[in-house]
Amino acid sequence: MISGCVDKFYFRFLCATLRLSAFAVKMKSTETIFSELADNLAEKGWAVTDNFFSHDFLKLVLEEEMLLYKSGKFKQAGVGKGTEHKVIIEIRSDYVHWLDKENLSELQQQFWHEMDELKLFLNREFFLGLKEMEFHFAVYPEGSFYKKHVDRFQRDSGRTISCVLYLNSDWKESDGGQLRIYRNDTSTDILPLFGRLVCFKSDEIEHEVILTKKERYSISGWMKN
Repeated sequence: MISGCVDKFYFRFLCATLRLSAFAVKMKSTETIFSELADNLAEKGWAVTDNFFSHDFLKLVLEEEMLLYKSGKFKQAGVGKGTEHKVIIEIRSDYVHWLDKENLSELQQQFWHEMDELKLFLNREFFLGLKEMEFHFAVYPEGSFYKKHVDRFQRDSGRTISCVLYLNSDWKESDGGQLRIYRNDTSTDILPLFGRLVCFKSDEIEHEVILTKKERYSISGWMKN
């Protein structure tokens, strides 16, 4: 863990080192992970992979998210877009902090770069025309949830692939907070385990976040056409 007293120049050096090793701790090659994700997206409409990033890198990302959250940089999440955006805690009760592509921290830059590589791969495989990405940190406090929904807006077809990267250590099934995915009259619960990446089709996959019994951290967002 990095404390607030660590010199900022040392922090930058550490981030630079991790940039080179963000993919160093993996069970499989990057190409294999991308291919398996693409195959499952094509077959099921959703995909899960672990160890997409190294755990050392993600520990720093988690600490950055926790510091932002504790310093009051998050806002209550809402539903809808533009003038239709509303905070309705009976539907959604998490908090978010949007990543600004023009003002990313070094850790955020590395995350963004690797997700962009995945976006380019999916474009090559499926000719999706993905051009943009948007991501935010998300925190679900104890007792929070997100009711069943589809990510793509009714009046905006931009969101194409949804992505969630989980940052929760020592998470158990009894902690709740599962991502529940609905497909073909069945449902699948996915635990928000540390380092787990979930991708799914934004216009097809209904999903919800089950009530969480302890604080739950992630990075969520979309690849857009």
